[in-house]
Amino acid sequence: MKDLFKIILLNIGKIVGLLVSFFLGLFLIIFGFWKTLLLISLVLLGYLLGKLYDEGVSFPNLIKNFFASFKIDKWRQ
Repeated sequence: MKDLFKIILLNIGKIVGLLVSFFLGLFLIIFGFWKTLLLISLVLLGYLLGKLYDEGVSFPNLIKNFFASFKIDKWRQ
């Protein structure tokens, strides 16, 4: 059992890559390219928002700062 655990730990990158590519291929077959792309985009967005939440970033301030960067007065000289 210890040998199996050691093999898994030594090859964790290969195992994760194998699982990710398997599920990506499965999703492509089941849902098609565009739905899979949408699913991946939403998962990445959820990860990003969760990461920001864990780091203590305030969402209202984040949104306010994002839209403040598009103000016309900021770009005038």
